Amino acid sequence: MAIINNRSSLATDPVRNFRFLVTFQPLATGDSNLDGLKTTVGFTSVSGLAVTTDSIPYREGGYNTTVHQIPGQTSFQPITLQRGVVLGKRAQWDWMRNLFATVQGGAGRTINQNFRCDLEIQVLPHPIASTPTTQKIEDVAMRFHVYNAWPTAVAYSDLNAGDNSLFVEQMTLVHEGFDAEWSSIDATGNFVTAPEIKYTA
Repeated sequence: MAIINNRSSLATDPVRNFRFLVTFQPLATGDSNLDGLKTTVGFTSVSGLAVTTDSIPYREGGYNTTVHQIPGQTSFQPITLQRGVVLGKRAQWDWMRNLFATVQGGAGRTINQNFRCDLEIQVLPHPIASTPTTQKIEDVAMRFHVYNAWPTAVAYSDLNAGDNSLFVEQMTLVHEGFDAEWSSIDATGNFVTAPEIKYTA
């Protein structure tokens, strides 16, 4: 029996999941109260990038031996971001406070103020994908663009004098969908970074 040796290469290696950055992009429309939030942050983990379309069973007379399946409502899972608490870095907590003041408080707020923002999640290539002389800061293996996100929960880890771990902040965001773009390897074996995602209304 012949032995088939499927040799791996950089073009066939899966994308690593431990090099990524998250950029918060406040929406330009309206009198946004998130102007100070536009920033790129490194998180310990990002989870919840998933989309699900419900199925609607449908039975039709004359074809009652099987049930038709029709696409129904599409929903996007909340995204959870987690990182260690850093002194002086309070943007996530301020975002939650602004949301509460805008929607619940109402005092001194205008209807044009926007508590939502877009997110860009960049998955960066592993260092071996290119040499230090050729790798550029804008190289992106995969890019997610999340639309109209806002925080539905902010939580902090328990305080425990007998523990030996980091104080962690966790934020859960609901949103209205996301797009994704992949990088590629061209015919000459060069890395082609994932293109930026342009939203069109």
